[in-house]
This record gives sequence, C-alpha cells and structure tokens, in this order.
Amino acid sequence: MKLFIVESPTKAKTIGKYLGKEWIVSATRGHIRDLPPDGLGVDEETLKPNFVWIKGKKALMEKIKKIAQRAQAIYIGTDPDREGEAIAYFVYKELIRLKKPMKRVVFFEITRESIKQALENPMEINHNLVKAQFARRVLDRLIGYKLSPYLWKAFKKNTLSLGRVQSPALRLIVEREIEIQSFRKKEYYYIKVIFEKDGVEFSALWDYRFEKPENAKPYLQKLRSALFEVAEYEEREDRLQPPAPFITSTLQSTANALLKMKVEEVQRIAQSLYEEGYITYPRTDSHRMNTKKAQEFMKYIEKAYGKEYVGFLRNFKEKASAQGAHECIRPTSTEIPPLQGKALELYRLIFQRTLASLASPALLRKKTAFLVPIYEKKKGEEMKFLAKGKELVFEGFLKIYPESLELSSLPRLKKGEILKAKEIKLEKRQTQPPQRYTEGSLVKKLEELGIGRPSTYAVIIKTLKDRGYVVEEKGYLKPTDLAFEVIDFVKSNFPKVIDYKFTSIMEEGLDEVEEGKRDWKSMVKDFFKEIVEDGSNPG
Repeated sequence: MKLFIVESPTKAKTIGKYLGKEWIVSATRGHIRDLPPDGLGVDEETLKPNFVWIKGKKALMEKIKKIAQRAQAIYIGTDPDREGEAIAYFVYKELIRLKKPMKRVVFFEITRESIKQALENPMEINHNLVKAQFARRVLDRLIGYKLSPYLWKAFKKNTLSLGRVQSPALRLIVEREIEIQSFRKKEYYYIKVIFEKDGVEFSALWDYRFEKPENAKPYLQKLRSALFEVAEYEEREDRLQPPAPFITSTLQSTANALLKMKVEEVQRIAQSLYEEGYITYPRTDSHRMNTKKAQEFMKYIEKAYGKEYVGFLRNFKEKASAQGAHECIRPTSTEIPPLQGKALELYRLIFQRTLASLASPALLRKKTAFLVPIYEKKKGEEMKFLAKGKELVFEGFLKIYPESLELSSLPRLKKGEILKAKEIKLEKRQTQPPQRYTEGSLVKKLEELGIGRPSTYAVIIKTLKDRGYVVEEKGYLKPTDLAFEVIDFVKSNFPKVIDYKFTSIMEEGLDEVEEGKRDWKSMVKDFFKEIVEDGSNPG
C-alpha cells in the first residue's frame, strides 16, 4: 500500500479516483502547524518562529501516521506554492521518523495524466519555497503584532490591525475617496454637426472647448448657413487582439465585474473547481499554457466555430515575479462538467476566456473624416470637424468571448465632397469624478503596484471589511471614518507600512528568498527594522 497526502478532502477524493486500490489518499485539511494565535510566536532576537499545532491537527496527523506506518512509500502532493510547500514540509517533518521512502510530488491540475506524471517525476521538498513562506508569515506577524497595539492604544479599540498588504490597500481606498470628495464638477461645451448621407446619420465634432455657452454663439451663427467640405477621409483595417488567458488577478477582477461575484467567492469556487479536477491551479500569476492542451483547445475552436476562428498559442511577457512553473487558469478538458449555479458560471467564463486567448483576432474597419465649413465663399480651415466610424468586419475571438465595443456608422466619403448639415448644436459635457474601487478594480491596482500575490488578494479585502475599515455600497468599496483616522495615524507614525514602493520591494524580497538569492531571516530583520526606525514611535 502507498500513501498520498494532500491538504483537501475534495482533492483527496478526486485523486483517489485516479489511483488504484493499492493507494490511500489522506488530507491534512489545510495547515497543520502555524504561529500561535495568542502571542507573537517569534523570537525577536533570532527570528526563530515557534510553530505550534493548529487545534485538532495533532490528532489528525496521528491518524495519518498510523496509515503511514503500513505504507511502502509516502507521496506528499500539497498545493504547488509557498503555502502548500510549507504544509508539505511540516508533514515531512512529522513522518520522517518512520524511515519510509518519502517524496514530494507537484502538479498544477488534477487529472489522471498529471497525477501519473507527478508520480513518475517525484521531487524533494523545496526549502527555498518553505523559507519564503516562513519569511512572509514572520514579517506579517511582526508588523501585525508589534505595531497594531499602537492603534489599539490610540483608538481604544483592540479589534484594529495594521498589515503589510492590508494597510497599503486601505490607503488606496482612502486616497480615492479624498479625490472624490475634493472633486469639483466642471461644465464645458463643444459644437457638434449632424449629417446624413445614403440614409446613414453621423456626427462630427470640432475639438475646441468653450467654457461658457455664450462664447460659442458667434460660431454657431456663422455655421447656420454653411456647407461643409470633406477635407480628409481615411479607411483602415485594425486587428483587435484576443485577451490573455486568466491569471488570479484577472479572473477575480473579471468575475467581479461580469458575474458580480465577490473576490473571496471567486477564489473559493475556483479552488473547488481545481480540487474537483475541472481547472488548473487557481493561484497563479503566469499566462503560460501547456502546448499540448493549447492544441486540444484550438481543435475544439475549429470544430465548434470554423477554421478561420483558430489563432495560435502566444507567448506573453511575464513579470519578473511570475511563477515560471505555473500555468494560466484554464479548464483541464473541453467537456463541460456537471456543474450548477455560480460554479457553472465561473467555469464557463474560464472556458470562454481560454478559447478566446487561442482564437483569431477580430477585424475592425476604422474610418476618419475631417469636414470644414464653407461660408462667404471661404473655407473655415481653422474649424476642423472630426467624424469617426468603427465597424466590425470579422468577429474572430469576439464570437467566443464577447466584449463591449463602441461601434459607430460613417458612410464612405470622398475628399472634396460637399455636404449640408442636418443639424448644428452645442453639446454640453461635464468632468466626472473618479470612481470608487470595486473589489475587482482594487485587485487590479494592487497587482499593478506589485503589492500582494495571488494567494493574498481575497484575504486582504475580507480583512478590510471585517475590521470595519470599508463598507460596500452598490458594489463599490467605501472607507469608513475609522479608515481615514487609521491611515492618518499610520502615515504619521509608521509611513513605510503604507508606502506603495516599499511594500512592493518587500514582495520582491520574498521572491528573492523563494529563488534562493536571499537569507530569509536577514531579509525580515532588515525590512522590519526599516519600518520601525522610519516611524515616530508613538509610545
């Protein structure tokens, strides 16, 4: 008998279907050891962490140990990231005393083929990944436990907290609200001319802004009796490239926008889809796709939509921090699984986006024309009215994954052609305030700034809500009065904690530990020292 250990019962059940009767698949149900919930749990001098048993996990591991004693070999198949590697490490430490052959196996989708490949290519524990998880956990604990009490004292509320990613995320929300509050609406005006040709109505705009409507009156008067000459006309075809396949941040932000799902809900459902064997690992920042799978999807596109809709597998420029071994988030098969409700909605979105990423570009025909007025036998060359048209020539990927396109009609014109205006009017416009962040747009912004990683986005947003820092209004994140006060306090006392660039550099430091380029303890010590020394020590 052989033992296969994972962290999730659902994952265990799925893998169990692919392994024979000589296998037993057990689940740790997440982490088995962690820093203590009721104390710092870190030696401040040596930075040695004190990882203790999580409640109920010692008894669970004893059961797994009894199974392991009967096993000929043990394979640890926890998730392929820092958290999964840390779980694998602690399981390994518990079972090493049994002196049984023990290997780490890594896979990014739960299918018969990927499990078989993982077992044929066993590995050792990646200690750099484990150290990166220790570094993140200890750094977050030091920031949270050592600095949060200053908040409790200042606000007489011990439910508040500071966080390495949480606090910069809150600063983003607060700063956006300040922008909105300080916004002053401004009105302005443009002259617009409506034309009609061959039964097609179109408009042209003079790109000159009037601050007051009365300032435009002399021009309007002049244009009333004018004819218009086509001074320039151009047509060109444009390719609209398909989107990249999903990574964690784009899946979360897109599902939040299109399916109105909370980021935490997206991640929970995606994890479930992965554990049931329907999609690849959902915590990734790599757009890479398995070549064999890409060919399978392209054959599906050809069969379902036609050869002209087939594109090719593109290479995307990855961020320096992207996990190279990981794939994008894609289905494991072209067959639609027996799902219902939101799970089916999310799966379909992933399926369509995957196909779209491998489909042909859409073709657009863009038209532009400049029209100038002719009045009193003179051309008003200083008044160039721009007309634009955009038509869809070939759907390409849009047939599979519709995106909203602003299409507009413009008839074919000729240079020198004379047209009579159907209507001349003054169009009022006004400046718009910036929008509050949604959960999805906040995730996009955090990723853009290099703050947080795929596994942290959902947790951060949940924490901001749980702490009473933000409330949700009509799908937008609105900071509470407490949020403003907390950010002011942190800005005055521990400015590095909410410094976007510094937070990004901390993430890079964790990546360097993962790559074996940096000692984790000295990295944590250096960053925490800089945070504390840069503060004003509120006492």
